[in-house]
Amino acid sequence: MTDSFSAYQIGRAYGRSRWLRGYIAGKLSFDPVFKAAWKFIILRRQTVVDIGCGLGLLGISMRAAGLTERYLGSDVSAWKINKAKEAMRYFGFESVGFEVRDALEVAIPQGATVCMFDVLHYLPPAQQKKMLERLADAAAEGSLLFLRTTFKESGWRYWITLLEEWWTRATGWIRGGAVNFPSRSELVGIFESRGLTVSVSPLWGKTPFGSEMVLVERSGQP
Repeated sequence: MTDSFSAYQIGRAYGRSRWLRGYIAGKLSFDPVFKAAWKFIILRRQTVVDIGCGLGLLGISMRAAGLTERYLGSDVSAWKINKAKEAMRYFGFESVGFEVRDALEVAIPQGATVCMFDVLHYLPPAQQKKMLERLADAAAEGSLLFLRTTFKESGWRYWITLLEEWWTRATGWIRGGAVNFPSRSELVGIFESRGLTVSVSPLWGKTPFGSEMVLVERSGQP
């Protein structure tokens, strides 16, 4: 990472667990989602709403990279949010906000940069549809949506991603929850039916997973 703190240094902020430190250092070093998000954050200079933020790595890495935009991260997992807050205090990033909150209850300020990485498939079909409709409303009001998900149609990468989901449950990293990956046509259709501009491109980097980047914005938005 080309910023003020290395991935290893950020990992140290999350406590004494060598496994957790290694996981974080690896995630920040090899997962392309963070630097992809930084690009849009820098271009827009708007409040960042990170839905399902987990350990808060986007918010912490933003500050470590010198990005000062207001950041609001939320997740249903209290222990992950507590770890994120510990890391925030470790570095003195007090302007980074974290809270325990269900994805469907997160408030989205008008014009925000909304990030939602690898979260949709945890929602049952009805809640997933409701979440996508909320996001579509936010985009129609001027927010930029930066989503990452895996589509059912992604071939062998889809099956590798399902295997990873089994592992997260077997280890207790994720406690239960649905595994409901959307189809490309279903997801894109919800946004396009509102007249929104949607672009989809691979974002799996050097990993074997079926991660796709979905960008959604109001048509004609600069």
